[in-house]
Amino acid sequence: MTNLLNLSQFQIKLLFRNYKGLILGFSLPIIMFFIFGNLLSEYSIYDGMPLNNALVPAYIPIIIINGVLVIFGQNFLVYKEQGNLLKYRLLGISEITVATSIYIATFIFQVLAAITLIIFAYLTKNVEFPFESILKILLAFVIINFFEFAIVYFVTSFINKSTTYQSLSLIIFYFQIFLGGLTFPPEMFPSFLKEAVYIFNPIIYGLEMMRSFWLLDGSILDNLKEISVLIGWAIFFITSGMIVNYRKKITYKSNKLLIFQGE
Repeated sequence: MTNLLNLSQFQIKLLFRNYKGLILGFSLPIIMFFIFGNLLSEYSIYDGMPLNNALVPAYIPIIIINGVLVIFGQNFLVYKEQGNLLKYRLLGISEITVATSIYIATFIFQVLAAITLIIFAYLTKNVEFPFESILKILLAFVIINFFEFAIVYFVTSFINKSTTYQSLSLIIFYFQIFLGGLTFPPEMFPSFLKEAVYIFNPIIYGLEMMRSFWLLDGSILDNLKEISVLIGWAIFFITSGMIVNYRKKITYKSNKLLIFQGE
């Protein structure tokens, strides 16, 4: 536990020293809210609700995706690629402890970025935070985190180079935010595209869940479908990643045995 706390503090300092990434992470959702809040100000959803009210619950998942998929995944692979995980293991600190410390740092970043966005939205567009639904919103926050972590776990099971991961993670990032209803509301999608999104881009269920808790005071029971889909996909990605890792381990042992027999 002490190792985890010390490592988490260290990772937080490292993350917040990366001023370029920090500024981008905090400013991206704010800039998007400013641009699309003005661009789409005349649109409405849910029978007359201003679209501006729906932008914050849509942009919080963007913060999560950036924090988990881009920042956490990239930092973890850099550690792995540079041999830092092995160094920590020799010091008696497990790979899970190191990964958890990196994740805690990125989770704190997500929370601070989300709070910054909420304050900005309130000051500029008078978008109020539904304090009565805060626990449900936190639940949605955690579930989306779990879903994105599962994607990272799966992708890093077959990618070992940080440069390759960076390119692929950005493709997945933009696929989710632009074709997941996060940047442009799904109500603006053509019907055929909307149907495809619900099949191939599960993050839209995270959007629906966050919207329900934030805008409609929906209950957990009202969102069992959305919760089940995200958790189901997360379990699928984690299971797939475990299978890939297991096969890699078996292949490594087989090759090692063949080399030993050849000698």
